Amino acid sequence: MDDNRLGVWTFERDGEQIAWGRPGVTDEERAAAGRETLAAVRAALLAENRSRAALAMEAALPEGQDVLRVWASRDPRDLRARLGGERLAVWAEGDVLHVLWRGEDGPPNVGGGLQPVLWPVDGAPDLWEASVRVRGLDEAVIELHVVPERPSHRDHRNHGEHGDHGKHGHHGEHRADGHVTVRWRGPRAPSPAPGPAEVTGVVERHELRFLGEARGVTVYRPPGAAGPLPGCVMADGQFVPALARTLEPAVLAGDVPPFVLVGVHCASGTGGADETGDARGREYIPSSDPPRFAAHLAFVADTVLGWARETCGAAAGPWIAAGVSNGADWALGAACRRPDVFRKVAALSPGSPPSQDDPSAAGGAPARCYLGAGTLESGFRESARDWAVALSGRGCAVRHEEWIGGHDAYWWSQRLPVALAFLLA
Repeated sequence: MDDNRLGVWTFERDGEQIAWGRPGVTDEERAAAGRETLAAVRAALLAENRSRAALAMEAALPEGQDVLRVWASRDPRDLRARLGGERLAVWAEGDVLHVLWRGEDGPPNVGGGLQPVLWPVDGAPDLWEASVRVRGLDEAVIELHVVPERPSHRDHRNHGEHGDHGKHGHHGEHRADGHVTVRWRGPRAPSPAPGPAEVTGVVERHELRFLGEARGVTVYRPPGAAGPLPGCVMADGQFVPALARTLEPAVLAGDVPPFVLVGVHCASGTGGADETGDARGREYIPSSDPPRFAAHLAFVADTVLGWARETCGAAAGPWIAAGVSNGADWALGAACRRPDVFRKVAALSPGSPPSQDDPSAAGGAPARCYLGAGTLESGFRESARDWAVALSGRGCAVRHEEWIGGHDAYWWSQRLPVALAFLLA
C-alpha cells in the first residue's frame, strides 16, 4: 500500500493551519493502519487556530491581505435561532461572513468561492461554524457548496436557485443527497449577466476517440450565425451547456462576436481521480505528467480542431484556448507550446504559475491573453498575476482583471463573456 495515501499534511491558508488528506481516504482506513487521523490533527490544531482567529476578530485586515479567518465565542442558543430550523445559514456582519451548519455526523466539506474548515461550537456537538473577514465583502458574490461527510436524507426543502435570503440569511438549495449550495451576494455586488430560460443556439454532445477510449466533446453554436465562425476550444467541456447560458445573451446583444465553442471533456468526465491519481490534472498541468499532457494536446490540436472545422462550422483558425482552474493551466500551456494553433487564451483562475524550468516558460506565447482570478483564491490569484507579467514580457497583449470572490463557477460564467469580447475584438 502507498503509505503517502494515508498521510495527513498541514498548510496555512488565510491565517489558519489546515489539515489535509487525500480525497477518498477515510479516517477509518488511517486508524486501521495505525496512522494519524485527519480528525485528530484538526482537533490538535483547533486551540491555536481559535486563538489566532480571536485576535484577528479584534483587528482590521492586514495590508495586502483580503481574507482572514476570525473567531468569537457564541451562545449556541443564538446560533440555533439563526438557523431557524434549517441545516445551513450564511450571513454577514460588517465585513465578516459567517457560515453555520447543523449536522450530527461531523463537519461537512465546504467548497466553492470560500473553502473554510468548519470548527465545532462549544456546548453544541451538532453545530459547526466558520467566520471569515473579507475585504470588500459588500461587493462580493460567494458561492458555497456544503457536502456532508455522511449525507442525511432529512430536510431536503428547496429554497430556490440561490437560496432563501430572509432575516436569518441564506439557507441554500438542498439536494436529495444532502448537499447544499448557497450563493451569497453583497448589497453592492455587480448584477449577474442575463441568462435565458432556454438556450436557443445549437448545443450538441459528440464522442471522439482518444488513446483508444471515447472522449466527450460538447459544441455550442449561437443562433442565426452563418458561415465559418472563429473557434474557441475549452477544457472541461462538459460544462459548455451551463456556460452557454451567459454566452448566448452576450452574443445576441452584440457584446461578443459570434463564435463556435468546442468543449473537450476532462478525463473521467467529472474531473475526478482514477486509480493512478488525478486523471484530469495529468492532462491539464504540463508538469504533472508531460507525456500525457503532450498526448492530450496533440489530440486537441490535430484531431478535435480538424473535426470541428469539418462538422461544426469552425473557421480554419487561429483558435482561442480557454479554461478555468487546471483547465486554465492547459490553455496557457497549449498556447505557449503551439502558438501556431492557439493565438489567443482565456485563462480564469490558473492553478500553476509560469516556471523557469517548464518548457512553456521558455517557449512561445499567444498574441493576446485574458487572465482573471478572485481576491479570495490567493494561490490562483498569484498565478494569474505572474502569468500576466510573464506574457506581457514576451510581447503578448494581456488584459488582467480580478473579482471580489473566489474559486467559483459563478464568477467563471460571468467573466468568460468578458474574456471572449476582448479576445474576439
